Amino acid sequence: MTTAQLPGIGGAGFDAFSSPASKSVRGQKPALSGARPTFSSARPALSGTRTSAATPATGKTIYAYVFNGKCAADTGTGAQNAPFCLLQDAVNAAQPGDTIDLQGSLGSSDWESVTVKTSGISIVGIGDQAWVNGGAGPALIFDHVSNVTVSNLMLYSNDLTPAVEVVGSSGVTLDSSYLSAYTKNTTSTVTIDGASSGVAITRSYLDTGSQGGNTTAVSVASGAGTVTLAGDVLAGGGIVATGVKGLNVAGDTVQRGCKAAIDIEGGSSAVNLENNVLEDANPTTDQVLGGYQSQCTSNSQGWAPDVTVSADSTTVTADYNDFYVHGTDATAPYSWAGTTYPTLDGFKAATSQGAHDLTETKAPTSVLFRPNTSVDVDARPQPGSAAIGSANPAAPGELGSDFYGTTPYTDRGAIEYAPDLTVAVTGKHTSAFGVSLSADVTSASGALSVHVDWGDGSSSDANAAATNPAALSHSYAKLGSYPIVVTATDRAGYSVSNSLTAVTAGSEYVAFGPTRLLDSRDGSGTPKLGGYSTTRVQVAGANGIPAGATAAVLNVTVTDTTGAGHVTVYADGSSSVPTTSNVNYVAGQTVPNMVVAPVGAGGYVDLGNYGAPLDLVVDITGYFVRSSAAGYTPLSPSRLVDTRYGTGAPQSPVGSGQSLPVQIAGAAGGQLPASGITAVALNVTVTNPGSAGHLTVYPGGQQAPNASNLNFTDGQTVANSVVVPVGPDGTVRVLNAAWGSSDVIVDVVGYYSPTGKSAYLPVEPTRLLDTRDTTKWQYGPVNPWNYVYMPVSSGQPDITAFALNATMTDTTSDGHLSVAPDPNTLAAYQGNYASKLSPPSVSSLNWTAGGTVPNLVQAPTGANGIIDFWNAAGGTSDLIVDMFGFYQND
Repeated sequence: MTTAQLPGIGGAGFDAFSSPASKSVRGQKPALSGARPTFSSARPALSGTRTSAATPATGKTIYAYVFNGKCAADTGTGAQNAPFCLLQDAVNAAQPGDTIDLQGSLGSSDWESVTVKTSGISIVGIGDQAWVNGGAGPALIFDHVSNVTVSNLMLYSNDLTPAVEVVGSSGVTLDSSYLSAYTKNTTSTVTIDGASSGVAITRSYLDTGSQGGNTTAVSVASGAGTVTLAGDVLAGGGIVATGVKGLNVAGDTVQRGCKAAIDIEGGSSAVNLENNVLEDANPTTDQVLGGYQSQCTSNSQGWAPDVTVSADSTTVTADYNDFYVHGTDATAPYSWAGTTYPTLDGFKAATSQGAHDLTETKAPTSVLFRPNTSVDVDARPQPGSAAIGSANPAAPGELGSDFYGTTPYTDRGAIEYAPDLTVAVTGKHTSAFGVSLSADVTSASGALSVHVDWGDGSSSDANAAATNPAALSHSYAKLGSYPIVVTATDRAGYSVSNSLTAVTAGSEYVAFGPTRLLDSRDGSGTPKLGGYSTTRVQVAGANGIPAGATAAVLNVTVTDTTGAGHVTVYADGSSSVPTTSNVNYVAGQTVPNMVVAPVGAGGYVDLGNYGAPLDLVVDITGYFVRSSAAGYTPLSPSRLVDTRYGTGAPQSPVGSGQSLPVQIAGAAGGQLPASGITAVALNVTVTNPGSAGHLTVYPGGQQAPNASNLNFTDGQTVANSVVVPVGPDGTVRVLNAAWGSSDVIVDVVGYYSPTGKSAYLPVEPTRLLDTRDTTKWQYGPVNPWNYVYMPVSSGQPDITAFALNATMTDTTSDGHLSVAPDPNTLAAYQGNYASKLSPPSVSSLNWTAGGTVPNLVQAPTGANGIIDFWNAAGGTSDLIVDMFGFYQND
């Protein structure tokens, strides 16, 4: 039976996840070449290749990590395995020649205003989401430094300040970054003061976020010199330079607001404006950005020409620019030396400038530049555009590659024309640790290559075509949330990426309690539960248990019963009530049973009573989460303690109020490790009790909690499964909370630890076997001293254990059930030559003649994926087996 064939698999967290083609992002090579981080609440070690600027040969690398919020005190050292969580601390630690690697992740941001005062350093963002949010100040300030390079950062301010300030600095390069000053009252997104020179902003996206179109993307103050703005995309605002001495604006795409796209004032000189695409805001698509003519007029903000050059500015060259007007928002292309020219022809004739300027007739289309950024600029050239192939390659400041790093770069504007190329990604879970992806590519090209970065440092490659999606699969080494990036590249070398986040389906165990969640006897959770009624208990999102918990280990006890019936435990919000049972009872009986219950809507678990009124007690001993915690290691059942024979304890019943220590660490013949066990899975049996009472199992070294694990009457033999945290001394304790003494038996079936490899997958409760129903299962009652074998996972060794509820009913004599992995193979059974086996020496549940007894069994599958259920009794009994989940290590 494979994972996909297991009943109830739809409830196991096997989600589908996808990202449509509309989310495709054309790959900016410097941004997408670095390794992407995994998601974690802790700061991970950095990995992967740095992007953009290389580390000088004599310099060292200092590591920083974008935390989700500003940390109160930085404990990092800047080493790769202990990165700074404050970029400012990394900048302060840098010396000339050093490189700072800032690793980011989607949804996280470094909330600080960073000031650079050390020359000769580089700051490089790793991945495509290295956010620095200045909050009430600029994200980045260059303060009287020289030869500083910053690349691949997301720089943001949301107050009345620029995102970036350059003050008294020279040789500053800002490349392949996203810059935003998101308030309409901000003067400019980037400011360069008059004491700065040799400043270059290249291949970057500048968003004014103006919501009114009257702000500026780049402001250059009087006195600044040798400034280059090349290959940039400007949204909602343009460039203003006043009194600049040397300015190259080359290959930019500017979707202007109400102000000019380029405004040269104040006696500027040595200015070159070439190869730019200048367009008005699009009133159809740019509803948030604004800045189209009607909005500007209504706000009394004017409607400036695209390019303005003052009369006192000299040696200004304008050529090879491309102008596009959206709809009826016509504007003059130039205002030159005080004269406005409504047409290009008039401008050319009067000024001898713009000989190669063009009027664009083919609208470019909108571009999503990075996840988490706006779609404000119509920047991608379309077939038939005048910008295609018409740039001047010798223009001052012109780059050798476009905004995305594409070569050859022969088009006007920031983006080289590329054929339509999108990739839609659909994924699904295949196992506790595994996912599969389908990459559906739209392209005019034939064969394409698809590269998948799985988010854990590994990658895969496949071929695809528009009619043949690429299929890839991957298994993660650890549970968690992983950002997956799929990149499709056509034969011409154009590429596009799409990203999504996959959370592994499996869950690992977190020890908790034991803690009482509900006791209807004292009104702590619900009144006495009526006949054929349902109550619910909140597990996730309460009592310190996270909202994302997928399953809970509960001990459910029914007491004060007034008739016969059973209790079924299931996830709240389930589409249908399962036909399984967890606790069976008759009048006057107190019955406990452990349940590994899937958690449903709002973090609730439902408990349905199908019988007479009763009281209900619910204790929790742990829960499962879809992230790396403690994995499970199943064991062949092994006896740790039997006070009847002096096994693992004195040969003496446990006295009233006494607690029995049970050695866990290093026990079971070394099957249990000497250290590192988080919790242990046990089957605990009480026999020969001298009075009614209950047992409580709890971690060694702690006080016994107000919780019970199994309840009994005078002379009764009762077994129950227990998952209990292990104390720091490597023990658990069993408290006999009864007036009389009792013998205690403890069997171990597995343990949880950080090194455990098996993750849990809860499923919709499903009946696997009912020997009473001979029409469906063709068994009939299990004969005395005989067994039923169940090939639950034959052929799939990565499934290591099942969480089952076994119930014996119609019992004709006293006895017990033993559940253990079978040493034979399914082929042996099918060949009818299986040898007669002896029952295991452990018990899973005990009964007296005529009784109906359930118990949860964490049953290992062994080497062959077959589980045996032994009727260790002198009479026949019917067997019912329900499944609630399974463990998988791949």
